Amino acid sequence: MKMFLKIVFTVLNIVLFVFLSKAQVLEFNKTYGEMTYNYGQRIIQASDKGYFILGNESGDIGNTNIHIIRTDSLGTILFEKIIGDASLYWANDFKRTSDKGLLITGFTNSNPDKGYDVLLIKTDSNANVEWQKTYGGDNWDMANAVVETKDSTYLVVGETYSYGPANENIYIIKTNFNGDTIWTRTFGGDSTDYAMAADVLFDSSYLIGATTNSFGHGNFDGYVLNLTKNGDTIWTQTYGEDKEDILNSIKQTPDSGFVFVGSTTSYNAIQHENWLMRFDKSKNFVWKIPEFWQILSGDDVFTDVIITDSAQYAISGYSTSIGNGGYDAVFYLMGEFPIFKCSHSDGSSGDEKAFQVIQTEDKTFAIIGNTNNMGISLSNIYLIKMGLDCSYNNTTQSIVGLNHQFSTSFIKSVSVTPTLSDGIFLISFPESIIMNYKILISDIEGRIILTDNIQNQQYQTYKVDLSSATNGMYFITVIDEQSFNTIKVVKVGN
Repeated sequence: MKMFLKIVFTVLNIVLFVFLSKAQVLEFNKTYGEMTYNYGQRIIQASDKGYFILGNESGDIGNTNIHIIRTDSLGTILFEKIIGDASLYWANDFKRTSDKGLLITGFTNSNPDKGYDVLLIKTDSNANVEWQKTYGGDNWDMANAVVETKDSTYLVVGETYSYGPANENIYIIKTNFNGDTIWTRTFGGDSTDYAMAADVLFDSSYLIGATTNSFGHGNFDGYVLNLTKNGDTIWTQTYGEDKEDILNSIKQTPDSGFVFVGSTTSYNAIQHENWLMRFDKSKNFVWKIPEFWQILSGDDVFTDVIITDSAQYAISGYSTSIGNGGYDAVFYLMGEFPIFKCSHSDGSSGDEKAFQVIQTEDKTFAIIGNTNNMGISLSNIYLIKMGLDCSYNNTTQSIVGLNHQFSTSFIKSVSVTPTLSDGIFLISFPESIIMNYKILISDIEGRIILTDNIQNQQYQTYKVDLSSATNGMYFITVIDEQSFNTIKVVKVGN
């Protein structure tokens, strides 16, 4: 009998362990950035449940570089890659390729005889560059999104001032797996037209999400194009009313229809309002937001939509109508109208914006965006890992990079004394020289509580006064154009 009970309890413990392990969902939010300005754009989950994060970074002077961060499943940095040179390199989108590499697109001014060119970069599975190509004419040409197609080619969509009618036109490029151009197409009229998103449909044709000021009701309208794999037009359609209607993201739905999201000032909106339109496989309208949405004052923008594995809609965006002040990052999970699952807003007194949402291997969600009020820099990449039913951990951890290639010995040798004080700390520089740099003080949750810009001044020491701050741990960061140094201090007493 004792042996039988022992076996039963052992089995129950194993079952309970498995159940709890499967039920456990890790929730966190983290900021990343070590240059003065850091911008989060896109995120991909890796096969080991970690993440690839696509961003851009720049100092106070000089050009912007592409920043790729590879993390583990908890958001801890494993390695980083910087792509760029003395020119401007800016990334807007990336995708995982069939060979487990990364396909990155954006724009660059690396050709000094031209304006901006579309940029396409292919990396291996460790984000090492295999090749990079540029596309465009003598004027400005920029890419906003990229997809890998079913015939192992790449489709890039964006905007061009070099080709097509006057002003800005939709620019679509199809390349082979080496980045060689197969065909290009432009679409537009006598005003502004640009593409923001693309999806490959079940029939291998392409669905392009764009915005037009040349066609439709006037001002700006959503503009959807369906092309064959050879670039021939199947159909096009504009959506919106007589005010501004902007399309940001588009996806095919499981029933062969489609859904897009963006922002609108039509439909009785007070300012910019969240915009979603759902269509069936015959392109018939099914339902929309803000039709059944409570319209509030303030700016509200949907930036991305995905279809989950349970055929629900996960949406990212930002809002001034709800939250803690400024823009707050927002997330919504909903089914077909009128099924609403849950929502979440996250932010500080500054601005937080969410630009993309993905469904993770554990069936929850990761959201990537920006913050200008949490983290050590003036602008930081912001990662939010949601739990089930929009559950969330509101403690922010600020993470700086590993082995950044722009480190300099001067900033790295800056010190702070004492590190335990009633509020007065002295930053000591190794020598008294004239330089430009920033000083940022942040608390343990990543909120910046003090900043100072030092322009062409000479200091041997610099006094930081935290006497009026609450007791606790703080981070003093000194940043120049190419590097930074962060030192932890503790304020005690009054």
